[in-house]
Amino acid sequence: MKFTKIAALTLSLTMVGTAVAACSNEPEPVSSDINIISTQGQNSGAATDATEAVNAAVENYAFNYNGYNFIVDTTMDETKLPDNYDVIQTASCAGVGFATMYTTSSFEIELRLGDSNVITRIMFHDDTVSTAEGIRIGSTMEEVREVYGEPSIDTGMSLAYLKGSCKLQFDFKDDGKVEFITYFGTQDYQ
Repeated sequence: MKFTKIAALTLSLTMVGTAVAACSNEPEPVSSDINIISTQGQNSGAATDATEAVNAAVENYAFNYNGYNFIVDTTMDETKLPDNYDVIQTASCAGVGFATMYTTSSFEIELRLGDSNVITRIMFHDDTVSTAEGIRIGSTMEEVREVYGEPSIDTGMSLAYLKGSCKLQFDFKDDGKVEFITYFGTQDYQ
């Protein structure tokens, strides 16, 4: 399980670095370009409007953590994260601010560039968390199909389901078990 967490974090950091480097012909950022801010126990911020969250959950797939729905394309409420999390910020080469990720041992939440507090992606690191419908890393492709039905996109090694402004994607290992679960916001899949 430790390897899966390290691999998921490495993949995430690589994706952020690639996205930043893709903005121009500049090389990928080096470690000095990445600002890691530890925020353990620093849960402060305004709560999300409850009505907005309920409406967004009906229209989109939601990741429920400790009774709170994290939903792509809605405002992030960091007070709902576990006490131990890190914030990783990387400067944008396009000059639109920072790429920001909240990381925990089980999942990460990435915020949209320019909209500093809007969730654009949620990715699971291990099997201690699940989708609101009960699918987790290690579930089988058959279990995913039983819960979600026929996918909007089927590549053979991944299944994706579209709902509202969310794309929920399951990537599988060769043995047919879920390796990655990712929620993408509108701007990431259109």
